[in-house]
Amino acid sequence: MFCRMTKRLLGHILVDGEFISSQDLKDALSRQEETNIQLGEILVRMGLLNFSHLQMVLSVQKNLSSLQDAVKVAAGVRQLLGELLIQAKRLTKQQLNHALTEQKRTGEKLGAILIRHGLINDKELNAILKFQKNQVSRSSGFQPFRLGEILVANQYITRDQLENALRKQKLSHKKIGEVLVEAGYLTKKQVSSGLRIQNMLITAVLAAILSLASTPNGNVAHAGSSSAKVAVSARVMAYSQLKVLYQLPEITITMTDIKKGYIDINAASRLQVKNNSPKGYLLTFQGIAQPFKEIHIKGMGNDLSLSSAGGFVLRPYIKGNDTVELSYRFVLSENTQPGTYAWPVNVSVQPS
Repeated sequence: MFCRMTKRLLGHILVDGEFISSQDLKDALSRQEETNIQLGEILVRMGLLNFSHLQMVLSVQKNLSSLQDAVKVAAGVRQLLGELLIQAKRLTKQQLNHALTEQKRTGEKLGAILIRHGLINDKELNAILKFQKNQVSRSSGFQPFRLGEILVANQYITRDQLENALRKQKLSHKKIGEVLVEAGYLTKKQVSSGLRIQNMLITAVLAAILSLASTPNGNVAHAGSSSAKVAVSARVMAYSQLKVLYQLPEITITMTDIKKGYIDINAASRLQVKNNSPKGYLLTFQGIAQPFKEIHIKGMGNDLSLSSAGGFVLRPYIKGNDTVELSYRFVLSENTQPGTYAWPVNVSVQPS
């Protein structure tokens, strides 16, 4: 059997985290066979998946290729071993209660009892315990499953608001959600929504960890032969690099524009993408805010319309550099005032 490292399939992650149902995935895969469009885009078009949720899952998909990487993608309040296994759907509440009752009687560790009853194996136990330890890690760096990062990704708050709240949190020692609400940046309902998304992401990671722990080398693997030999083949990591050749820094809105309800800006952006993925790349646009309520972008073949949820375009593989020149129509909000505004659209890229 020949094994190679690869990304955990997007459909598996979305179903594990209950972003979509198994039937949703089946329907989307059927449509994909007919259209040859990327799965994520199909799910968004079908209204089965929120665009910002897709972005978050895609951003961490690469971390679910190996057990070593997957256990590091931890966040949230530290949970007990039994709670994590229930969340991963490895245990039922009844099975956990039986194990806890036995633990009181024998004094054994819970993990040892679960292994003895065949509910998990030692590799799975060790992997979950490493994840649990990392839940309380204070390591620096970008951690997409942290509540603050999720709230920014869903455009509930800005990056500046998060940084300000994190500074306040160091002094108050309160939860980040409490600090954000007290600062007036968002509501308790929005915090609850962020926590729900965080829980879904963690559930998907836990399922991936248990799956990876069951493989011989802790990597996602595909069987390519019935041979008894095992070989690990090297692969070139997919990457995409964005270079902004030109970008208009700001927009000036006049009373004439306000009366029309929109402003057109031609050739405002010139972007160059270097990409080695044969599947192409995903060009993502975010950042719409007042005084704009819609943005229409031309220059990529199909026109793209952005709302507050953002939007993306899947571009095919092009050997060498792919250069696009973009023109925009900004639809103005009813309360727009004349003035000069910073350029509102942020662009990022990642391989498909």
